[in-house]
Amino acid sequence: MTSRYIEIRPDNVPSDGVVSFKNGFPVLSFTISAQDGLLDPQGIRIVGNLNVYKNNDSPTPSPAQAGDNLTMNNRLGIYNVFDQLTIRSHRSKMICEQIRHYAKWMNTYTALTSSLNDQMGHLGETCLIMPNKEAFRKSVVENNATGTETTSFSAHLPCGFCQSGQIIDLRENAFGGVQIEIMLMPDANVLFYETGVVGANLGEAHYRLSDLKLCCEVKDIPDDMRQASPEGSYVFNTITSLYTSINSTNAQIQYSLALRNLQSAFMTFMPVANINTLTADGSATTYPSNASANASGGVLAPIRRVQFLKGGTKHPAQFDYVNNFDKDGRTELPDPQIIKGLYDAIVPDYHQVRSTISPVNTNRDYLMGTLNEATSYISIPNGGAVMGLGVKYGIGDAGEDFSQEQFGVSIDSDLNTDNPMGVYLFFKAKATLVYSANGVQLIQ
Repeated sequence: MTSRYIEIRPDNVPSDGVVSFKNGFPVLSFTISAQDGLLDPQGIRIVGNLNVYKNNDSPTPSPAQAGDNLTMNNRLGIYNVFDQLTIRSHRSKMICEQIRHYAKWMNTYTALTSSLNDQMGHLGETCLIMPNKEAFRKSVVENNATGTETTSFSAHLPCGFCQSGQIIDLRENAFGGVQIEIMLMPDANVLFYETGVVGANLGEAHYRLSDLKLCCEVKDIPDDMRQASPEGSYVFNTITSLYTSINSTNAQIQYSLALRNLQSAFMTFMPVANINTLTADGSATTYPSNASANASGGVLAPIRRVQFLKGGTKHPAQFDYVNNFDKDGRTELPDPQIIKGLYDAIVPDYHQVRSTISPVNTNRDYLMGTLNEATSYISIPNGGAVMGLGVKYGIGDAGEDFSQEQFGVSIDSDLNTDNPMGVYLFFKAKATLVYSANGVQLIQ
């Protein structure tokens, strides 16, 4: 079976080819047209250049350089700028998969599916990911100090649709073409100053993307497949995301998901005050925390008890998850059962190959206060802080039916000050795309 490699320009770019959220281009769209071939979605990559600027002066903005302390989340790399990923059938425009808060999902996913060697090696080269914040800032954000350099990337798109291991029949009377749409993240939720202070004339910090294209591999259709009926199905694990907030010692979260084959669920936390601001990392995954009482404040609010619910009753565990604490009521060490739940919710251990999580980046030994202190959450080694609550459903990859009963979680914590926590919830469920000459249908 022979293949051809194609490059596709975006559907919507300005005349100079530079895409900037600040300058009015918040969405990227690529269309893989219907054609006589088979698409391997695992090979889809977004290729381009990234530059970071500390102002928006006209006609030439000033690039970020040493001493500006401008940076972004080092574990995310280029995924910092991806806010939402949507994959559609080009023929009917039906949404096949849509992941909101894509960067937040990727932060946890990357931590649990890549090693430090991965992040220092091929992920650093292709996706600009680094396990060290200093190395990341110097090699990615400050790479254009002269104003003539660029930082190139060639990023794959982790999602259920692209990682199913199946091929897509691009013929017009089969699945047809594929449209990939990426909503970009606001500049203030991507970039932040390591000092936690925005200096004079530095409030216009922003990023720019240039020379963008989508690369993919299309294989020729074998003769036996060409003679068969063009109808078929495409099974994959899709990600559904929701957002809410909590602000009490006892938080109750419940949703009607309408998902028939829920594989797992997990959630991450971030102070609402840290979202969309140049003074904090809006993509970090940290423990809930109380309001800062002083410059070194932002003490964590440990989670003491967790219950996962189905239809209002405990499920799948009939017991409470209780965190480990010493005789003084707290400990810096992570709770292994909580971490194991998060681990299994992303990639169950029987599928796991490599991971970055360890007691070093899952502990509670940091503060959410001033960023330039050694105790700050952005100074956690091994890539940065990792925290989340997760649960896996069913035996093996069977999943469970949540179409009639609500998903719920009850969280007891030490969150006793007025400091709302943003909660990002992600649900992995099995979905099936059925296609024929009559169209494409999604079954969840």
